Amino acid sequence: MVTPVKMHQSVLLLAVLGLVLSYSVTETKEAQESADLVFLIDGSRNLGSDEFQFMRSFIANFIEDLNIGPDAIQVGMVQYSKTPSTVFYLNTYTTKTEVLKAIKNLRQKGGNEVNTGMALQFLVDNHFIPSAGSRADEEVPQVMVLLTSRQSSDDVRRGVFSIKKRGTFTFVLGIADADAAEAKLIATDPSFSMLIPDLHQKASTQQQLMSLFSLVATKQLIIKVEEPKVEVQIPKRDIVFLIDGSSSLGHANFLKICKFISSITENFVIGPDSVQVAVAQYSDAATTEFHLNTHTTQSALQTALKNLRLRGGWTLNTGAALDHIYRSHFATAAGSRKEDGVPQFVVLITGTKSNDDVKQPADILKRSAIMAFAVGGRNADLAELNEIAIDPSLVFNVAEFDSLPDIHQQVLTQLSTLAGVTVVYEQPTAPVKKEMDKRDIVFLIDGSYHTGRRNFADVRDFIATIITAFDIGSDQVQVGLAQYSDAANSEFFLNTYSSKNELVSHVRALRQRGGRTRKTGEALNYVLKYLFTKYSGSRHEEGVPQFLVLITSGKLTDDVRQPSDALLQAGVITLVIGADNMIKQLQEVSSDPSLAFGVKEFRFLPEIQHKVLLSLSTLTGMRKASELPTVQTIKEADKKDIVFLIDGSFHVGDTNLPAIRDFISRIIETLDIGSDRVRVGLVQYSDIAEPLFLLSTYSSKDEILSEINRLTLRGGTVLNTGAALDYVHRYIFTKYSGSRKQEGVPQFLILLTGGRSRDDIKRPADALLRSGVMTIVVGAENAIEQQLQQIALDRSLVYTVDEFPSLPKIQQDVLLPLSTLAGVKMISELPTMKTIKDMTNDQERDIVFLIDSSTRAGSSFRSVREFLKGVIEQLNVGLNRNRVAVVQYSKDPKVEFLLNTYSNKADVLDAVGTLEPMGGRMLNTGAALNYVIRNVFTTAAGSRRDANVPQLLVLLISGKSSDSVKEAAGALKRAAIVAFVIGAMDADGKETHEIAYSSNLLFAVHDFQSLPDIQNQLLQPLKTLIVEVIKMPSTVTEGNKRDVVFLVDGSYNVGTFFYLIRDLIINLIPNFNIAKDKDQISVVQYSDDARIEFPLNAYTNKELILAKTRELRLKGGRRLKTGSALDFVRRNVFSRSGGGRHHLGISQILVLITSGKSLDDVKQPTEELKQAGVVPFVIGIGNVDRQELHQIAYSPSLVFQVDDYWGLSDLDLHLLSISKNVESVPIPPITSPDGDKRDIVFLLDGSAKIGKGFPNVRKFMMKMVDNFDAGAEKVQFAAVQFSESPRTEFYLNTHTTKKQVLAAIKKLKLKRGKKINIGRALDHVIENVFISSAGSRMDNAVPQILLLLTSGESHDDISQQAKKLRKLGIVLFAIGLRDADQSVLEPMAYTDSLAFPVKNFQGLLNIQDRLQQIVKTVAVQIVETPVKDN
Repeated sequence: MVTPVKMHQSVLLLAVLGLVLSYSVTETKEAQESADLVFLIDGSRNLGSDEFQFMRSFIANFIEDLNIGPDAIQVGMVQYSKTPSTVFYLNTYTTKTEVLKAIKNLRQKGGNEVNTGMALQFLVDNHFIPSAGSRADEEVPQVMVLLTSRQSSDDVRRGVFSIKKRGTFTFVLGIADADAAEAKLIATDPSFSMLIPDLHQKASTQQQLMSLFSLVATKQLIIKVEEPKVEVQIPKRDIVFLIDGSSSLGHANFLKICKFISSITENFVIGPDSVQVAVAQYSDAATTEFHLNTHTTQSALQTALKNLRLRGGWTLNTGAALDHIYRSHFATAAGSRKEDGVPQFVVLITGTKSNDDVKQPADILKRSAIMAFAVGGRNADLAELNEIAIDPSLVFNVAEFDSLPDIHQQVLTQLSTLAGVTVVYEQPTAPVKKEMDKRDIVFLIDGSYHTGRRNFADVRDFIATIITAFDIGSDQVQVGLAQYSDAANSEFFLNTYSSKNELVSHVRALRQRGGRTRKTGEALNYVLKYLFTKYSGSRHEEGVPQFLVLITSGKLTDDVRQPSDALLQAGVITLVIGADNMIKQLQEVSSDPSLAFGVKEFRFLPEIQHKVLLSLSTLTGMRKASELPTVQTIKEADKKDIVFLIDGSFHVGDTNLPAIRDFISRIIETLDIGSDRVRVGLVQYSDIAEPLFLLSTYSSKDEILSEINRLTLRGGTVLNTGAALDYVHRYIFTKYSGSRKQEGVPQFLILLTGGRSRDDIKRPADALLRSGVMTIVVGAENAIEQQLQQIALDRSLVYTVDEFPSLPKIQQDVLLPLSTLAGVKMISELPTMKTIKDMTNDQERDIVFLIDSSTRAGSSFRSVREFLKGVIEQLNVGLNRNRVAVVQYSKDPKVEFLLNTYSNKADVLDAVGTLEPMGGRMLNTGAALNYVIRNVFTTAAGSRRDANVPQLLVLLISGKSSDSVKEAAGALKRAAIVAFVIGAMDADGKETHEIAYSSNLLFAVHDFQSLPDIQNQLLQPLKTLIVEVIKMPSTVTEGNKRDVVFLVDGSYNVGTFFYLIRDLIINLIPNFNIAKDKDQISVVQYSDDARIEFPLNAYTNKELILAKTRELRLKGGRRLKTGSALDFVRRNVFSRSGGGRHHLGISQILVLITSGKSLDDVKQPTEELKQAGVVPFVIGIGNVDRQELHQIAYSPSLVFQVDDYWGLSDLDLHLLSISKNVESVPIPPITSPDGDKRDIVFLLDGSAKIGKGFPNVRKFMMKMVDNFDAGAEKVQFAAVQFSESPRTEFYLNTHTTKKQVLAAIKKLKLKRGKKINIGRALDHVIENVFISSAGSRMDNAVPQILLLLTSGESHDDISQQAKKLRKLGIVLFAIGLRDADQSVLEPMAYTDSLAFPVKNFQGLLNIQDRLQQIVKTVAVQIVETPVKDN
């Protein structure tokens, strides 16, 4: 037992950490036990097997007595020695049985070091966090039990501080040689430290630990965490280390620098709210190792520092490197907190003088208030270091990098204490601020890709400087800003900010929006309509001058005259800034020719700053300012129905309720409430939805505000947003509840949510969209961005804040669409494939309307007819444009006219005007679909399918089909016919989804009379959709046979969506010709490892494969190692033993489906896979690394990305059309039955050009030889040097052991010579080395390989010799050094893919593994008789 007295004594011991133990004796024992308990166990070799077994047994016995479960005690485990590793997390297992089984299977880690400090920090960073199962936020006690065998190898103090300051209970059990003093330091209280010198004392120790743990778990013993009394926290700072990574520095010195950085940074508290660290290294160019926001914990940072490796390079461009870190690291996106006032530091560590100018980039750093330290080695230039450092006191010089520890304390002190510098800008001499009257200034800036990142940064700086010259305030100068490319978007309004600091911060944080087109005219209209309004802060009615500053980077391609005139009429003075070679165009937009300013490049914007400021400061308005345009007279009194749907779950919590109430109230305050004006409803939800009041409940603003003030949260832990959306669609946006949708009143839904939805949100969101409801989404805290975007009418209507109290920041943004949107003009989101592209109105497509004309639809047939006429009226009809056909059906189909019946729009419209319904009770939709496939989408009926003209079907249906539609729907997709489906009345939802090409092409109406409501929605995709077949370059292979392997992400990240991946495979399989000598299919799942579900040669029957695929279940696993999985399928699935048939010339296709970024390297396995002739397709789901997808795929056209798992249904048609046209990658045929035998000849450039690099060439040769089994019956080696003439160093049969070959290479001396004659050298090896007497086994079909290393182009002809080598079947690998580029190497290499140019001698080592792999696997069939010796 722990007595109250003992607890009281502990207060003094814990005061330094700000921890106070409180002990309370409760009279009842009914308190629910709950705790998060993590065992941290020493797995080093210091423990013998008996002691480790004791530790395992001790933990198991202890857990036996605990109540394990997600609502009781959770258990996690970490084992450590030199480094820590997770055994399992707190939320990995939910039952005692699972935990005990994991402990039983525990194996000792091993290792000589015991880094307890690192392990403690690892627990804080990786285990006591919500994602790992920690319930600290729910005030569940956090407990660590450390079992250790000796004193730590590292300093434990920082780890102890980190874990204790969080209020974690720390128990220490010392075994074997454990250090008593260290155990007491780590433990929460000395009584929590227990040494076990005798393993037989296990029972008493376990009882003592259990007694204390019970007090903790029942909260009879608690820790109060107060502010630390002793340790002074180093304030926030951002530190970038820029380190010399050149070859002249050397690996040893590089490691010393890394150790120095590690020793500095380990003294800081690392995190987004503390100290952030970045590292870049440089030589001729700079490379970012990691950004300021990459590593948010001390352990992650130290691991990254230990993994740094010298990149090499022979020149040192320090100036360019300083410019790189300024642009790439001291930016908000890279984690810089400069705009928040956090001090910015760069620490340069270099070994020698720079080859380029450092003054200009150093001055830029100084002007930007970035404090530069300069640390130089012996060869560094002291004057240069002083030029770079912000102050001479921050220059440090060491004779050797061994002496870096000598300056450790000085550097650390300065980094810890410097608070920043103040940069004084010279103010413009033009008008004094006091003379500047009120002004409203809007900046409209070109954010398209044409501007470029560097130019955009220059524009940002220019605007920020202009703003600093004014007195900002609601009664002084106001500033707004919008960006544009193909569309315009507001960044902030005139009344968004009332202080200069807020404005400048937002401007400096601006991100370029991107976009390939530039619609300046539309953007000018946008700012007039939405920014120069009273609502957005314009004070035009008060006579305040209105200014627009347009900054554009290119030609003005659309009409700008009309919007320019409108701005002028509205009294807005327009200044325009652009390129000086387009000044005449700029003057077309500016209010006066003198207000158009040209610059050569945007970096010269400061040159016109004075002129722009002068105009903005002195002009007082246009001579003739007319009334505001009518567009600005939009009033809140316009009719609209607005429903608030708010998250009432525990995700929000009572503490956030006032912020939500206040946000809704402020919005309602701006509205003109009334039964004939604006109506408001409110619904709250968690697991279910319930209305607080309907649209028709209140007709006055006071009543609504009063109800909102009484709002309380309904509670609940589950959040079913999808069900809530469905609820408001079915029961709130209805006439009964007060909706005026049928009267054309705009319908708005404002969703506020704080968590992830547990149910499907896509379908109910789509249903709201189709019914004309405009959904605005506000997400906070744990809301998922991807889900929010799926729900909103448009991505621009998604607003996110970190926490609910920040809602006022977005209030104005939310109000804008409420004031301006008048209704849904919906453009269907087209499938995000590479097989979809926009087409103009004069391009071709074949469109067939298939119309339900059964008795049920008969009464509405007139509406159908008018709908068809309205759609066709908008099409460009003609035999060489859009062709139209119409088919009616009920029990049977009936053709009204075919695609080639009419050649002009008038005839088609006349024919449609005479349509009469067929009638009939039955509705055989499946039969009708099959009919149009076989009889209408045919060449004879006018279809241009063979000419790749898009084939589109528009189905109008009013009821459930009497026959099955499944087979017919599949046939449509296989035939590349894109089906649009319009469902009315009693149409079956499942059937319509099956038939529609994708859910985006599915439309629902109440009845056919409502068809006009969706006419525009249908027309947009109907006029732009095209399916395009992508073909790969073909080679000679059997195109009608394929080995297809599906490599599927089976990690927990996929979870319940696995069935959608399975469905994709099931939809593809029927389209393959599966048989023993035709197509073969395999499926492999992977996460941290790979598992074959069935190999290529397992099944030769399509039904069996489908059956096995339907049985697939998620494999599971927390980590995603795509690289290992790619290597696994190459070795085990595509191989001959795995059923692969590449050796027979059959195409091999890999379809990778992944949902996340790989945790391991994919580059090497990908290269090996492609080298083996496999064509990888890659499908990425959700938030994947696009660069990684492109790296794996055979070509960019074989990368497919979908936003979510439902998007997979849009892929099957495209994948199928591509895979049927894929041919294999050309590689040399493998014919050698014995892959172990090879004759390898090194042909080495020995000219003076190689010079000092020759030792690296020798090293390369020795490493290559060392990886082969050398011998007379295995791999033989020869070496020849050449310059003007060749010289044989040793023949293939000279040395019979690896040792002898390596010794001979070690003795090689550079031949020297000024010229290189490669042709002559090739003749020499053909005639003197690749012959039987010299050891060649060419006649025995042993592969003959020639590795040529050259530094440049040959002085003699090589074409004949290269042909001769190919005829002989000798595979020449061409490796280029220095001046030997691809154009020099490819004519000699056996194939272009065997040409390897490298920049420097270090590059030889980089290609070694790749070369080795190819040399070990490739062999070439001899196609002609060897040339006889003359």
